[in-house]
Amino acid sequence: MANFSKVDNINMKIQYEIHHSTADSFTNSRMALKKLLNNKGLEVLDLKLDLALNNYRELPHYPQFYISLSHTKEIGAAVLVEKTYVCGIGIDIEWEQRTIKPGAEKFFIHLEDRHNLRPIELWTAKEAAFKALSPLGTYPGTLVLSKIIIQNNNFFTHEEPHLKGEFVVYHQTIGDKRYVFTIASIPLELK
Repeated sequence: MANFSKVDNINMKIQYEIHHSTADSFTNSRMALKKLLNNKGLEVLDLKLDLALNNYRELPHYPQFYISLSHTKEIGAAVLVEKTYVCGIGIDIEWEQRTIKPGAEKFFIHLEDRHNLRPIELWTAKEAAFKALSPLGTYPGTLVLSKIIIQNNNFFTHEEPHLKGEFVVYHQTIGDKRYVFTIASIPLELK
């Protein structure tokens, strides 16, 4: 049985949805996105056809929006925003009890990071920021999490310093388990 966890908007422009069920991760993230589109009065008949992604952030059937998806075991998340408000959007979700293996920090921590986040929160912030940044810039080599700098609730890279965004970390509970998710966005005027 599916369980929608409706949460409030971080502002009136960006909307997000969490979907929890024993279905596979693809289904959970697409069900969250379907709910967001249904809330806009848009009908989704087929999760694979209607919600096929272009460039990881656009829906050919709904070109007025940017989207981002995330999932982990038994939970999926989606964020939806009209293109007139942001140039980049990202979401990441993880169960709070997930541990970051010792030594993994080298893959996502930058020496200039300044924050009060726990490792799992920092991970979701970097993942969400990556999703918001990656389609917008040209990064020497590849954009990796360790190139993203987190300072307070803002993020940027040295490769594309004009692309500055902000993020919000959330915590929710389903039954006796807690999850953390982060939404990152880059204002439209920075494109």
